[in-house]
Amino acid sequence: MEKHIKINGKVIICIVAICIIIILATPKHNISEDKKQNVEGSMQDIEMISYEGTFQSKGVVVRAESNIFTLMPTVTNEEYRNEENFYIENSQVQNLKQGQEVIVTFHYRKSYKENFIYEPIVDKVEILTEKSNIQIPRDVLIKAYSIKENITVTIDKEKSNNEQIVFTIADKNELKYDYSTMKYNLYKYNAPPEKQEVIYTENGASTTGYNPWPEVSKIAEVSTEANYTLDSNGKINVTIDYSQIYEELKEGKYRFNLSTVNSLRQSIANPKVQEYPYDGVMIDINFNIDANGKVEFGEIEIR
Repeated sequence: MEKHIKINGKVIICIVAICIIIILATPKHNISEDKKQNVEGSMQDIEMISYEGTFQSKGVVVRAESNIFTLMPTVTNEEYRNEENFYIENSQVQNLKQGQEVIVTFHYRKSYKENFIYEPIVDKVEILTEKSNIQIPRDVLIKAYSIKENITVTIDKEKSNNEQIVFTIADKNELKYDYSTMKYNLYKYNAPPEKQEVIYTENGASTTGYNPWPEVSKIAEVSTEANYTLDSNGKINVTIDYSQIYEELKEGKYRFNLSTVNSLRQSIANPKVQEYPYDGVMIDINFNIDANGKVEFGEIEIR
C-alpha cells in the first residue's frame, strides 16, 4: 500500500523562509576587497574581474611629471610586466622621481577621451625607498620617454626600383629605439573576389578567409634581416635587395614592412618568465608598380 504524505501551506512557507535565511547568511566573496588587501598580488587581471573598489600596486617609478607618473610593477607572482600611467588629480607629482619604489593605492574612473577606457586615479602613494635596487630596463625607459613621432623615414627614389628599396631612418628621440636587428617582409594587395565563401569557426564566429595583403611568393628561403649602416649624424641607411628573396615584382600595389627584432629577456616581476621588450618599431612603406616596372612610393606609416 502506498503512503501519501500531505504538506500544508504553512509548512511550505516555513521551509522557503529557512532557505532564504541560509542564503543570506552565506559569506560572499568580494574580489575587489581581496585585491585591496593584497599588496603583493597581481593587479593585471583587474580588467577581467571588476573596476569597482580600491586597489594597490607595488613598483618602481619610471617617469613623473605634471599630474601623471608611470609605474613598473614588481609584484612577484605576475607572469608579465605591464607599465601603467597613474593620474593624480588637482596636484603635481612633486615628491615622485625615477627609481623610487612605491606602493600606490588607487581606484578606476571611466574615461571617454578616445575610446571607452578606465583610468587609474591615485588615492595615495607610499614611498618605500628613494632608490630601488631594481634597474629599470632600457626598453621600459624608451616606452615612457620616446615617441614614434620623432622618427622619420626618407626614401632614396633614385636608387629604389622594382628590385630594391633604399631609405634612411632618422630618430630624433634623446633615448633612441633599438635598431640593432631589423627584419622585413613584402606584401602585395589582393583584390577581394566578387563572391566570398563564409567560413564558421568552432566558437561560431564567421570569416571569409580572405587576406587582402598576402606575402609575395619567395624564390629562396634566406635571411630577411636588413643590412644597414650608420652615418656621422647617427642616421640609419638601409638597402634591401628584393630580387634575392622574392619573385620578380610585377604590376600591382605593394607594402614593405620593416620591424625591429629583440630577443627574450628575463621578467622583472617573475624571474622564471621570459618576455619581449617593448622598444620595437614597425615601418610600413606603400608603393605601386606600373605595367612598365616604374615604382611610385606612397604613404609611410611608423608604429
